[in-house]
Amino acid sequence: MKRLAAAMVALLLGAWLSVPALAADGSLSGAVIVLDPGHQLGNSNPKFSSQMKQKRFNGTLVKGCNTTGTATNKGLPEATFAWRVSQVLKQQLEARGAQVALTRTVNSRNAWGPCVWDRAGLSAKVNADFFVSIHGDGAPAKGRGFHVIAPGRLKGWTKDIAVGSRQLATSMIAGMKQAGATPTTYLSSPLSVRTDQTTLNFNDVPAVIVELGNMRNARDAAQMSSAAGVQQYANQLATGISRYCEVRSRCR
Repeated sequence: MKRLAAAMVALLLGAWLSVPALAADGSLSGAVIVLDPGHQLGNSNPKFSSQMKQKRFNGTLVKGCNTTGTATNKGLPEATFAWRVSQVLKQQLEARGAQVALTRTVNSRNAWGPCVWDRAGLSAKVNADFFVSIHGDGAPAKGRGFHVIAPGRLKGWTKDIAVGSRQLATSMIAGMKQAGATPTTYLSSPLSVRTDQTTLNFNDVPAVIVELGNMRNARDAAQMSSAAGVQQYANQLATGISRYCEVRSRCR
């Protein structure tokens, strides 16, 4: 069954998995990682409007279940981009010995969510070491490049994960730059510390959101829309994750 499922995934993704992944080396053996492919295609489907109307307090403010995300000017949805990257990245991490759990298992207009607090809650369910949420930004078109969001210290919410999340964020930034990723040109720093992100605030393990690029920027959009570009983003994320796990006490 597992072989059949893997074959079906490869068939559906087609060219998106055709570029060779990084070599397997066992360097992440024992690590349990949650990957969160941001958003879901069906979040804008009217039949899921009641689910999308759910709201919760996240320690700072009341926010909704999920959003539709952004898109390139040519119509590539953020949900699809994040999904493609997560599929390639999952294969890379598993080849290196990690156990990987995804917060959603389909990318479909006939599916919604899950809500961001449930995505965050998966970390505790699978006893994860850390959580990485994959996104594309929708910033002014002139700016490009990636940035990483880490949770600020919020009493009763992120006090227990703030330091670890900051370490994860800085490792991701260093590793991604090492792998050739372009740091943001529209923010003052590739590190953003925030206390308003539900995905981070509901987590019980070190957690970050990675905005891989600006989907409204022509150069970033072109990379996001190609199979080779998706592979590059996956490689960059894998390098950041491996850098974080180089200190064995941070991963099993």
